[in-house]
Amino acid sequence: MFFLGAVILCLAVGCSRENGPVPEIELASSQKDLIEVGPYDTTFVVRFSSALEWHVELQEGADWIEVSPMEGQPGMARLTVQVEDNTAEEARTAVINITSGSLKVPVTIEQEAFIPVFDLSVTELEVSAAGATFSVTVTSDLTYECKVDAGWIRKVTSRGLETEKHFFEAEANPQAEPRSAVISFVSGDIVRSVNVVQRAAGTEADDWKKDSFFQRSLAMRFTADWCGYCPFMARAFNEAEQNMNDRFVTVSLHGGQSALEFSSISPFLNRFNVNGFPTGIVDARANIPNYNNTSTTASVAMAVAEETHENYPSQTGIAVNSTLDGTSLTVDLSLYVKEADTYRVTVLLLEDKIIGYQNGVAMSSRYEHNDIARQAVTSASGETVKIDADYTVWEKTFTSTISSAYNPENLRLLVYVEKPYGGREKVQGVDGAEYGNYGDTYIDNCRAVVVGENAPLELN
Repeated sequence: MFFLGAVILCLAVGCSRENGPVPEIELASSQKDLIEVGPYDTTFVVRFSSALEWHVELQEGADWIEVSPMEGQPGMARLTVQVEDNTAEEARTAVINITSGSLKVPVTIEQEAFIPVFDLSVTELEVSAAGATFSVTVTSDLTYECKVDAGWIRKVTSRGLETEKHFFEAEANPQAEPRSAVISFVSGDIVRSVNVVQRAAGTEADDWKKDSFFQRSLAMRFTADWCGYCPFMARAFNEAEQNMNDRFVTVSLHGGQSALEFSSISPFLNRFNVNGFPTGIVDARANIPNYNNTSTTASVAMAVAEETHENYPSQTGIAVNSTLDGTSLTVDLSLYVKEADTYRVTVLLLEDKIIGYQNGVAMSSRYEHNDIARQAVTSASGETVKIDADYTVWEKTFTSTISSAYNPENLRLLVYVEKPYGGREKVQGVDGAEYGNYGDTYIDNCRAVVVGENAPLELN
């Protein structure tokens, strides 16, 4: 009778191999009873075993944790724990109690405080009295809005740039005194501001002579919609554009048998010895191989651009104003030149957001093509501009008839200026780049602007 009672007791509470009691509930050997998580929502699993039915009890105030399931049968079990974002600037703790019979096993969750990131690339700016286009980059994990307290600064947009980069255009100052404005980025009670001071009227005449020009590099991407490897280089050049704070501009030149073929591509193919797609050329100086890793390709492209800026500071600044009346395009171009030389200026019409086929990507028929060269406003090889004296402003108006098939809301103008090397060495020091003999000129500066917008001269 005693033996039978012992068996019944063993069945009720469990026995070890040594006939000792089996724990009613215990965490898996690899399971921690203290789990630390970051401030953002996350999901993890808690594993345990139980000899009896079990259920979960949450500590009071732990409504930011969701556990599933909340009860179960004997055996091995796992809980899925969902933790919400911590929006407070204080850490918080909750306890999950796993209860079986008379035993309660606590699992503690500690979540880090939320420390908001809300940083601006600049907090003080001085702009020319003649007007200027400038940008402020915001790095933030908050939802915020942008406010400007002056009517002479307006916010503009630019395709292909991350949403945290905000572009602004300052009108010319008609006053004899400097004026100021504040651009505010607001998220709840948190405010980050940029103070903008514009010089007085009459001071802009010599601004460009004493200040350096805002210099950009030009990346030419030779591609086609049938080219399966071309999207890799597109992503790499987009990465370079985002990382170089608006100092890297891309143009996509589609070759033969592509639905987006650029009719004036032949001079480019011949000059840069393009034998296959994709081919990338930066600043008319170096070929950028299409590496398997897009970040590697982007890094090489950026290094070539930085090499240009370091060794060949821009001698030209670009201001452009354009109008589009139906299919009639008018481009007023001003070139500010510090050093007398023979330059070459090229103006191309670009179109963005073209939805169409692209080999090598998922949903190949719905690919978004950007930076697409549509037609040359100047000749494809550019217009020769001979500057006889230092500190000269060269101006010219170009007209062109464009196709009615283009979407006027997605059109931009690319203006780029080439300068002879002259007696300067051709610097070729970037590992991974392939330098070729592409002629006696390089890209001195370039600029891409929305058709129909006034883009005044940019100075550093």
